[in-house]
Amino acid sequence: MNKRILIILMTLAVVAGGIYGYREWNRGLEQANEVKAEVTLTAEELFKAYTSDEAGANQKFTDKVVQVSGTVREVNGGNGSPVNVLLETGDPLGAVVCEFAADMTIELKSGAKTTVKGFCTGYNLDVLLQRCAIVE
Repeated sequence: MNKRILIILMTLAVVAGGIYGYREWNRGLEQANEVKAEVTLTAEELFKAYTSDEAGANQKFTDKVVQVSGTVREVNGGNGSPVNVLLETGDPLGAVVCEFAADMTIELKSGAKTTVKGFCTGYNLDVLLQRCAIVE
């Protein structure tokens, strides 16, 4: 009798573990529209923070939801690839790149003012925000 209960409990544990593993494996990444922004600033301020002190800016912004406002320089991508909205920073060689999911429709044009929030992943000549959402 005890052996039978042990087998039933082990089977239930394996099934429960399998269900948990399956859900975790298929869980999507958290999107910025689901989270409150931790930091709010302009695209120029964010870019300047990284160009003046990258290590300090990494501590303040990396892996945090950052909300930036600014003027759209360019929109590119789409058709199955991520959509990138580049925000002006006052530096012709650098931008704040806001990456949106490939299936999103972005109706922004160059010169438009916008506010975007996303997960900051750091600086590599541009500041990159991923999994972005437009703030209404």
